[in-house]
Amino acid sequence: MGGRQLLIAQLTIIGLDFGTTYTGVAFCESSALTRNDTVDIIRDWPSAHSMVGTKDKVPSEIAYSANGTILWGSLIPPHMQRYIWTKLRLNQPQETNGSSPQHNNKEKQPVDIIADFLSEVRKHLIKNLDARFGEKLWRTLPVTLVVTVPADWRDAAKHATLQAVKQAGFNETGLPQLKRIITTTEPEAAALYTIHSMKGGVQEEQLKVGDGLILCDMGGGTVDLISYRVTGIKPTIVEEATAGAMALCGGSFVDCAFIDWLERKVGVDGFLKIAGCSSSECRLTALSTKLAQMVQEFSLMAKSGFSGTEEYYLRLPFPLSGIDDPMRGMCDGSLYLRPKDIEAMFEFSLIETKRLIAEQIQQARQKGRINLKSVFLVGGFAESPYLQRRLKAFCASHSLATVKPPNAWSSIVRGSLLKALALPVPNSTGISTPIAKPTIQSRRCRRSYGTSCTFRFVEGKHRIVDRYYCGIEKEFRAKHQVNWLLYKDQVLDVTHGQAHAKLDFTWNFPKGGRKEMIIPLLASDQMAPSIRSLSMDVHKVADLVVDISFVPQSTFKKCVSTSGEVLEKLQYSIEIKVHEVLEFSLLIDGVRYGTVVAKYA
Repeated sequence: MGGRQLLIAQLTIIGLDFGTTYTGVAFCESSALTRNDTVDIIRDWPSAHSMVGTKDKVPSEIAYSANGTILWGSLIPPHMQRYIWTKLRLNQPQETNGSSPQHNNKEKQPVDIIADFLSEVRKHLIKNLDARFGEKLWRTLPVTLVVTVPADWRDAAKHATLQAVKQAGFNETGLPQLKRIITTTEPEAAALYTIHSMKGGVQEEQLKVGDGLILCDMGGGTVDLISYRVTGIKPTIVEEATAGAMALCGGSFVDCAFIDWLERKVGVDGFLKIAGCSSSECRLTALSTKLAQMVQEFSLMAKSGFSGTEEYYLRLPFPLSGIDDPMRGMCDGSLYLRPKDIEAMFEFSLIETKRLIAEQIQQARQKGRINLKSVFLVGGFAESPYLQRRLKAFCASHSLATVKPPNAWSSIVRGSLLKALALPVPNSTGISTPIAKPTIQSRRCRRSYGTSCTFRFVEGKHRIVDRYYCGIEKEFRAKHQVNWLLYKDQVLDVTHGQAHAKLDFTWNFPKGGRKEMIIPLLASDQMAPSIRSLSMDVHKVADLVVDISFVPQSTFKKCVSTSGEVLEKLQYSIEIKVHEVLEFSLLIDGVRYGTVVAKYA
């Protein structure tokens, strides 16, 4: 037992992949990954129906009964109303109410709904940890939690995901000895697993420096792509070759297309009888019980196994089950789906995925120094035989092979565990040493980042409407300007932990006044963003709240404004690290004063 304890004590890693349609959880000892042992994927998810498999993942669904009881995943009875696709709502800006008008819990926000669901996931995880390591042992050992997020999501959505995770009890209270929560993007986690799975195999033997691969992560909500260039072999080391791209076109959008088709097939009046609303109002909300049953049956029976030639008959709920209309395919309580009907439901997702792959091919080849060879298909949506066939033909037309690595559905949660190996490990001596060298050495910035500021006014460069006279600097300045710190597609080193940008400030405070600053952090999705903050391509990411009331008074310098007001001047810097989520630090005279609080827009 002593040897076993020594292995476990190195580090316990937990991976959490909260998806739009399914959620996966994995855990392991750090030594298991370095030994290339099998990790523990939770597969014993509780289920109330044989129709829903309890394999690598659990449905990301939750229902609230009238007495307040929570049912989740596959425990929700077919007749019960439930929340589905809640993850997508995190990426919708300025959502004010997370509930459906049909639902009893009208006050619940998306973060609260997700936290309730993940709380049940955490409880089931603990049962697995107890069974695997013993109820007492693992609670005394250091734990690292790795949370996956879509790469191209709004920064506010990534922040909201972490809020929900912590609110669900993935914190020091719910997980004793939790030392850190780190994040990784879903395509990066999938890439880590894909590269790890090739070790010692034929695919790794064929890799050369300069070879490139496109990782296509096809989930329930998003399809996320990024290209990698091999920079080292044995072990395989890669760098991001492009900034990557994402689109909302995952598997749930086939379900949405089915709902639209269903309304057209049974008619508006018939659809209202089973849904209680129009098809457009069903998207991203809690579905009615009858419609939810039809969507679930379509997804599990028709969508998942469709290869292009199959036809299906779906059961119709009352009162539509009594309609006999062969012209509309309604007969004996069933609804007929032709192969071309199902193909049409896949069309939007297929077109968007092809567009994303084509853009990655073009960007990678334009940059040069890369020999694209393969497109790796991972994620639950990539399990579709129809998509595999269509995408294989499309990639072949661009001289690329398509590969579906083993365990493609759970590749993200498996890869999330590998992410922790290349990061410093907290221990009792305070020494932090990574267990393994990073597989991915650099990434590309997904968008441009900057801060709102003023510049000395330059005629012809700045607009007259932005000109004002600064009494402190005693010069004309231009307001509504942006100081861009990072640009889209900029290469970011991720191996040494250094800041990716540093912004120097000089701030004047009224003597004796409150010493707090609010600095708007701005962003743009353009390669060459506008220098004016009011431009259409510029949006606010967050307000950076900097509290310097605890800074020693000797740090401030006195100055006097033109009106004679005595001011206190402070020179300071803010460091920005662009990882999966943004990180900020305050520096004054080279001393780091903790983190800066970001209030996301």
